Amino acid sequence: MTHAGVGGGTDITARMMMVSAPAEFGQEFTVVNRTAGSGAQALQYLASRPADGHTIILMTQTHLLTMLRNRNLPQLSDLIPLARATEDPQMILVRRDSPLRTPEELLAAGRARSLRFGGTHVGGVDHVAIFAFGRAAQLQQPTLVPFRGGGDIVINLVGGNIDVGLLNPAEAESQLRAGEVRPLMVMSEQRLSGFPNVPTGKELGINATAATVRGYAVLRGTPEDRVARLEQGLIRAMSGPIYRGYLENTGQSLDSVAGREVWGRQLTGFYEEGREALTALGLLR
Repeated sequence: MTHAGVGGGTDITARMMMVSAPAEFGQEFTVVNRTAGSGAQALQYLASRPADGHTIILMTQTHLLTMLRNRNLPQLSDLIPLARATEDPQMILVRRDSPLRTPEELLAAGRARSLRFGGTHVGGVDHVAIFAFGRAAQLQQPTLVPFRGGGDIVINLVGGNIDVGLLNPAEAESQLRAGEVRPLMVMSEQRLSGFPNVPTGKELGINATAATVRGYAVLRGTPEDRVARLEQGLIRAMSGPIYRGYLENTGQSLDSVAGREVWGRQLTGFYEEGREALTALGLLR
């Protein structure tokens, strides 16, 4: 079950996993799309189902921010992580003719004035990531310029309406290939294989990462033997050539797939980072 509409990135991730999942579990899977409320309807649907492992939610950081802002919804403590499905690092991009030609120039400018960062909606995942980046880099608090999605962000970056874009490589693929935008750093633990000359933020002393991350969870109360079976089966379903080909073709990390221990730690980190950022931004009391 997912909060994304049919054809959205999270919906496609679920369907790519499901190519191999029936052979692993001996039964068919069905995608249930519950699209309203930035994950709220998906969480409500999950809460309405028995805690028996037959309803699995594919969640992102968006669900965590929605939980934080609506305590009537199931919270992170009400879920059991199963497995991470994707980790799609984001990059700091500028337009081709930007005066910010290097990471050092961008950092210096950001300490002198508030840079205009393109991202998605106020209080969303991009807003939190931009806030965390600015704080870790000791910049003046960046100004979020919100757009509907990555396509609009990159168009406005090329058009000079914003200083910086926070984007996944796939969202700016055409503009990167045409040389219309220039990557200054990648917000991941390691350099991306497709951009070996682009340093990570951590190499530059910035202790912050940013990525579109998706993974599976079930309601707390699901029997442990079923949780273990789901974790193992999901990992196997996402370890074959079809799913790995999906990751590679969409520019996502080939190390995306991970078990519940790694995924659980990451969810907890996202939750606490989101709480701190939303509070500092005045969006959470």
